[in-house]
Order: sequence, then structure tokens, then C-alpha cells
Amino acid sequence: MEASADAVLRLVDAVGIAADGFAQFEDRMLADTGLTGARMRVAVVLAPPGAARTVPQVARTLGLTRQAVQRLADDLAERGLAAWRENPEHRRARLLQLTPAGRAAYSEALQRKLLWAQGLSEGLSPAWLAVATELLGLMSRRAAPKTR
Repeated sequence: MEASADAVLRLVDAVGIAADGFAQFEDRMLADTGLTGARMRVAVVLAPPGAARTVPQVARTLGLTRQAVQRLADDLAERGLAAWRENPEHRRARLLQLTPAGRAAYSEALQRKLLWAQGLSEGLSPAWLAVATELLGLMSRRAAPKTR
């Protein structure tokens, strides 16, 4: 096997392991807020002031299936962190928006994530982090399905 290909496979494995660990930690860190890592991704889309989105809009933004986002949206609504409202532009596609409780949970989650990130970043230079971010972005784009 070519050395570069072998290095890519090792990196992909390391990223997968890290992503799983980060997701598990994030879920534990946010548990008492009613958010999980997955719910947080939806909340990020709904967080801008006045933001209300349909499930398909959120799904497209996140690159997830509509069904996956529907489950997360329903979870947020059941917990009182988001609410449905009528969509004046579409009779059947309701809009989802964060409630005041959802905004408070989101704000608390951001604070916790910032403290966590500060701890992780200790000893890492901004230049290293920028290179890692650029490399992962490039690899993600290359791995994405080709569209015609």
C-alpha cells in the first residue's frame, strides 16, 4: 500500500475514534440542559435571533436526512426547547424555533463547550489547529459524493 494512502486510512480511523469520544463527552456534558450533541446541531441552525426553519431546511443545512432531523426536532419540542409554529408560506411544513428555555439551554451549552475547548486547546498553537481544520475540510470535500 502506498504510504500516503496508509496515512490517510490511519487519519480516518483516528478521526472516527476522536469523533465518537467527543460525541460521548458532549452528550454527558450537556445532559442536564436537555441537549445532546445531535440536538445541539439543530439548535445551532435555530439560534440566530428570529430564526425559524422547516425540517427540510434544517436537514439541508446540516447534510442530514429529513427523517433524522424530524426526530431531533420532535425531541426538542417534547422537552420544551423548541416549538412549532405555522408557516405562512407552506400549509404543511411547519416552522421550528427555539423557545426561551431552548435559548437558555443553548447559551449554557455554548459556555460549557467553550470551557471544554479551552482545556483541549492547551499547548496547541492556532497554526496547528488551522492546518488540521483545513486538512479535514479538504478531505471531507474529497470524500463527499460527486454531483453532476
